[in-house]
Amino acid sequence: MIYTLPLSELLEMNACDAIGGGYYMPDDPDMLDFRACAVLADKRRDPWYPALVDDIRAHGLRTPVWIHNGEINDGLHRIAAAQDLGLAELPCTDEAPDDPEASARVYDLATKTWTAHGWVKPTA
Repeated sequence: MIYTLPLSELLEMNACDAIGGGYYMPDDPDMLDFRACAVLADKRRDPWYPALVDDIRAHGLRTPVWIHNGEINDGLHRIAAAQDLGLAELPCTDEAPDDPEASARVYDLATKTWTAHGWVKPTA
C-alpha cells in the first residue's frame, strides 16, 4: 500500500535514525536537528544528486520512500530532494516484497534505473 506522509514527519524519522535507529532521543532538540541535517547534507554531496532533483522536478517523486517499523529503509536522497524542491508530502510504503527474490529484484531494478540515468556508477 502506498500512502503519503508529511515531509516534516519523514525528517523527524530521519533525525531519529541518524542517532541510533530511533531508540535514542537527545535532550537537546538542536542536536537532533543537527544530526538529521548532517545525514541529508551527506546525501546531497553525491555527484548524481542534481540529476535526481531535476528528475523529481520534471516527473514528480515516482518511487515511494520505504518505511519499516517506523524507520526509513530507503529514500534519504529522495527526502533531501523533496526538501530542496519544497514538497510538502511524499509517497511512502511500508510493504516490502514477501519473498527475498522479489526484494532483490526491487533493489536490482532501482540500481538499473539509477545507472541508466547516470546517477550511480555501474559496479564491476
